[in-house]
Amino acid sequence: MRHYTKIIFVRFIHYGQVFRIGHLILINKFNTINSCLGQLLHFQAGILVAGTAVSVGRVLAGLLLGTLVGVPLGLATGWAWRFESLARPFLELLRFTPALALLPLYVLWFGFGEASRVLLIATAVAVVAQQGAHQGVRAVPAIYRDAAAGLGAGPGLVLRRVVWPAALPRILASLRIALGLGWVTMVVAELVKPTMPSLGYLLTLSGAYPRVPTMMLGIMTIGALVLVSDALLLAAYQWSTRWLRRRRD
Repeated sequence: MRHYTKIIFVRFIHYGQVFRIGHLILINKFNTINSCLGQLLHFQAGILVAGTAVSVGRVLAGLLLGTLVGVPLGLATGWAWRFESLARPFLELLRFTPALALLPLYVLWFGFGEASRVLLIATAVAVVAQQGAHQGVRAVPAIYRDAAAGLGAGPGLVLRRVVWPAALPRILASLRIALGLGWVTMVVAELVKPTMPSLGYLLTLSGAYPRVPTMMLGIMTIGALVLVSDALLLAAYQWSTRWLRRRRD
């Protein structure tokens, strides 16, 4: 293990020193990451901050729209067997079609503007959210619903007080997966026609010149945003399902 650590350390130092081949700059020295960050924040009118805000807004809009469509649809297909049989062919076709394959169609319908990007993210989120809500409803034991109905609860009350709390863990778990897929879709959608400001524009700009420190900074920013958003959704999952831990204890 120590031998491999030494090899990695030597390679890392060597990579930091060898940054030019002929007239092509591959990567600057390590201290240029800080100067690149300062240039992005101060000399380029805050392109990193503005691009991060725009990209995060697109992901949040797609996540909200996809959740509002996918979760009720999943609850409906899990609750009503006849509705599921009618909607199953369309849902299966959409589930096995990658959301990115719909990008040319969305561009044709909605253009290269904001609508096509947000709707593409929402489509990717809605498919996963629908599956999570559907499986969550189907996982509720029938005895719970029968017991509530036997006590005089109507279908709406059973859905709100029995089915929804029991299905919530699976719904939130599916939203975590949908959020990661939404970030992937956002990056690809922004790279198709990058517009300023956005993280996709930053990556495209750094790859065109090229500027590897700027590119690495954009990649690390996206990775950090994914980790933070996943941590927030995980905290929401743990808070909303705290009754499960009390029941197990």
